[in-house]
Amino acid sequence: MYGYVVPPKKALSLEEHVLFNSFYCGLCIRTGKLMGQRARLTTNYDITFFNVLLHDLLSQDVTFEARACVLNPLKKRPMVGSNELLDKIAAANIILSYYKAEDGVIDGEGIKYRIAKSSLKGAYNLSKQMLPEVDDIVREKYALLRKLEKANTKGIDRVSDVFASMMERVAEVMLKDKASDDSLHLIYNIGKFVYLVDALDDIDEDHKARRYNPFLVDLPYQNRQQFFADNSEFIEFILNVTINRAIECFNNLSFTQSYDLLRQIVHVGLRQKAEQLLSSKRKLRKPTV
Repeated sequence: MYGYVVPPKKALSLEEHVLFNSFYCGLCIRTGKLMGQRARLTTNYDITFFNVLLHDLLSQDVTFEARACVLNPLKKRPMVGSNELLDKIAAANIILSYYKAEDGVIDGEGIKYRIAKSSLKGAYNLSKQMLPEVDDIVREKYALLRKLEKANTKGIDRVSDVFASMMERVAEVMLKDKASDDSLHLIYNIGKFVYLVDALDDIDEDHKARRYNPFLVDLPYQNRQQFFADNSEFIEFILNVTINRAIECFNNLSFTQSYDLLRQIVHVGLRQKAEQLLSSKRKLRKPTV
């Protein structure tokens, strides 16, 4: 995953801040227990959002434990305790991370992706055994993305739909009979938002490396600042449409555990990230919460 779906840090209450970090740290610790310590590096804010969301949609009971982390062994902090859903989310994240690394290797994006793919091989094999249906979905969708990229496909909606529908289908596997049109469409549009923002954030690197980017196929490019200045109205439109659809779906759902935190992310965090992207003169920094 990427790290574009984050809570608006300054707007969070202390309770919301602790809750989000508890889901993040709990997933990180559990990933290490299941898959090995190197696999913990795949933990990110996007998967943490889905972690919070799926626990709420499935009404999964959540327990909290005060535990120390290897990065800060002297201070205990609250973390979500292990459960079957947390294990599945950890496995799904490894599968998504492995195929993202493989895609980076195929695209020639540098040695970091070869290292990531190699280091995740054992964790990926275990995750594939745990969630074979998820592995089939992600493999199929990344193969289709590569096919569209190789053909230099035009149409931002057409290409972003592949990633968005991948996330929707993965969620459907996890939610099973608890899946609804609104929950799946929410996840679809969050997935689409991630794909669009990632493509826009990488646009300068992709242009210099002559890599496929759906925005470069459809729009002229000189440099990052000029591109965003010339196309701000169009970019704002497609991002706002995607965000508004996500908000509409979110508003139609019922939540029991984490409504305030999830609402901050969907209603405020997505739009805040879009605004940061449009005003940034360089690739966005990795966020912190």
